[in-house]
Amino acid sequence: MRNKMLLRACAAALFGALPAAHAQHEVPPLATVEGPVSGGGPMWPGLRPLAPGSDPADFGYVTEEFFVSGSANGQPYKTRILVRRPEPSARASGIVVAESMHANGFAVTFEPARKSVLLRGHVHVEIAAQQGNVNGTLKTFNPQRYASLSIASGQQTSEIIAQVGRLLKSEPAHRRLILQGTSQASGVLRNYQRDKHFQSRMPDGSAIVDGYLATSTLGSAPMMVVDVPTVHMPTMTEVRTGALNGNLGFRRADSDEPANRYRLYEVAGMPHANGRDTVPPECALPMSDFPWGAMVATGLHHLVRWVDEGVVPPRAPALTVENGQIALDESGNARGGVRNTYVDVPVAAYGVPNGPSNVFLCAIAGWRVAYSEETLRELYRNRGDYVSQLNRRLMELVREGWVLPEYADDIRGDAQSIAIPRPSNSP
Repeated sequence: MRNKMLLRACAAALFGALPAAHAQHEVPPLATVEGPVSGGGPMWPGLRPLAPGSDPADFGYVTEEFFVSGSANGQPYKTRILVRRPEPSARASGIVVAESMHANGFAVTFEPARKSVLLRGHVHVEIAAQQGNVNGTLKTFNPQRYASLSIASGQQTSEIIAQVGRLLKSEPAHRRLILQGTSQASGVLRNYQRDKHFQSRMPDGSAIVDGYLATSTLGSAPMMVVDVPTVHMPTMTEVRTGALNGNLGFRRADSDEPANRYRLYEVAGMPHANGRDTVPPECALPMSDFPWGAMVATGLHHLVRWVDEGVVPPRAPALTVENGQIALDESGNARGGVRNTYVDVPVAAYGVPNGPSNVFLCAIAGWRVAYSEETLRELYRNRGDYVSQLNRRLMELVREGWVLPEYADDIRGDAQSIAIPRPSNSP
């Protein structure tokens, strides 16, 4: 008992000392703003072609481009941000969800999870914070419009985010700022935490970023302990790789301590990449259509409530790993983790990876293999039984906070396309 008390006291002292250890911070200058930009030809949209009716404009949003400039790491920079906001502004929630443009040129967290962001009235800001965003994407797309933009080196990226973040937080209507990042952009998020979270602060000493959402993260390193909430969502791709290598070091214990608020959400069935929102590559097996965006939106929702309202989010077990592999249930789907209807009322098995490691997109993607008619007959008496089981489990998950209400109809829509065969002895 005495040893446990000493451990708790040491941990409290460590976490409580974090802000004090970084008491010597700087207030970054406000980035200079030009815009909204309207001339110089077409604007790079930052989103791939979207399904009809799912564009931000269909939700009453306007998208505006601004150029921001300043000095970072001792050198000048000029880049662009995209601001997607509800119109009229009275509809805005007061939450700003920002992310660094991915190296591929897109807002890869917002894009698949946009439905929830748009319905809830959050402002989304996409920051072209990386040198490659400017030279490899924007200037290639439209050299005339983006001729004046320049990021001198990768050493400027975190400082650019800090300056833009302070600019966003300086707007009174922007109550909270979330920074999210997926895959390569999750590395940008990690670098910002390391380089700027404690070192750069608002004038009152508070954090510029109020919460972090890191998804489809790469590597075995755990998320940094910071003094604002973090939701971490590595996928089955990362868990499988870690299990094979005997290194699941990215797993950290959930915590509600004020200086270490953290949740690890590993979602059963969820791959690093899939074909629901993007054009799938040709891989070894049928491409997974797992609703990556809906599950990430759930993580974002819990993070926003934690940051803004102090609502402590639910906890979930990690995916079960046995003998260096993700353990499977009797239906061929992952055990443990955050649950969902796709694995709890299954009509297919979901797994990773979808190809050899030398085919990058397939190596990080997931697969979906539909059950045979025989298996479906064993699981469900008929279509009505399947739909009934799905709706019952769906409502449980909504109540438990693992599925957001705005995605319930999408899940039911997926179920409508499933044909459950009649029993073999039926007339």
